[in-house]
Amino acid sequence: MVTSTTTMSADLARSAVETAILAPSIHNSQPWRWRLRDGVLELRADLTRATPVADPDHRQLVMSCGAALFHAWVSLRAAGLAVQIDELPDGPDITHGRLATLRVIGTSAPAPGDLALASAVHHRHTDRRPFDPADLPAEVVHGLRRAAEEEGGWLDSLASREARVELSVVLAHADWIETHDPAYQAELLHWSRTDPDATDGVPRGVVVGSEEPRQSEFSLRDFDVIGEAGQQLREPRVERPGVLVLGTDGDDPESWLHAGRALARVLVVATAAGLAASPLGQAIDLESTRALVREATGGMGTAQMILRIGYPDPAAQPLPPTRRRPVTEVLDLADQAPA
Repeated sequence: MVTSTTTMSADLARSAVETAILAPSIHNSQPWRWRLRDGVLELRADLTRATPVADPDHRQLVMSCGAALFHAWVSLRAAGLAVQIDELPDGPDITHGRLATLRVIGTSAPAPGDLALASAVHHRHTDRRPFDPADLPAEVVHGLRRAAEEEGGWLDSLASREARVELSVVLAHADWIETHDPAYQAELLHWSRTDPDATDGVPRGVVVGSEEPRQSEFSLRDFDVIGEAGQQLREPRVERPGVLVLGTDGDDPESWLHAGRALARVLVVATAAGLAASPLGQAIDLESTRALVREATGGMGTAQMILRIGYPDPAAQPLPPTRRRPVTEVLDLADQAPA
């Protein structure tokens, strides 16, 4: 049952944005700005935090904002509010217009699924470490596929040997290109963090570098642009994780928002199911290899993200949460009357 109320308070906006900033973003750049105006929570892209080498058309930037939009919506639903999302209310120009608005249109008891998602948001994190070898059950993959579809995306599981070999080759090619691109390496270094108190960027603690040698069926993006001495000489087990390709039918700013919302929902559903995930983004960064990924999934729509997914190693220590910028840096409450 929905009852009428149309006001979003400053406290509600803060709570929603606190959840929104936990969303994944390219290089943990957190490229979003929020504003509460006339009881409506507005989302804009923060282009000062763009990554123009890896993401020249801002596709992944908008996806990052779409993921934050989903997180904010989940927070409000868990608070028992009915929320209307309007996407691109000022048109498709993401450089000047709003990406989305969130408006409270009533109160409605949250569904059990909403509460589970809101809880999982606070436990979700990117895990680049080796996974347990257990296979993903078919019903789990089906649930992740439904999650993507609820937000306007699609999800394809690469299970056949032929598709996985094809993707492995594409990833290796894209990884070689980025590794040998000085501009890309400089941009990655710009977003790499050694300060444990840094509130953005890729922290050193989540980098799996040369001190932890591993073999994987798929090339893993090497964030270790800083480097450390030491290498253990041992033969690691070859990893064969689950691989999911997330995509949309279109490839425009609206589709990118849907892809970000779908990505966020898939990740929190996976977290609630006890799974861990990390992106295999190399082949998505480059337009030429993105087309090859699309062919590997049957040539339909546009591939927007590749996820490496599986059960975390039960012997592995829990990862600390990646720090985020404070809400006061990303939420503008300037036009709100004093309490």
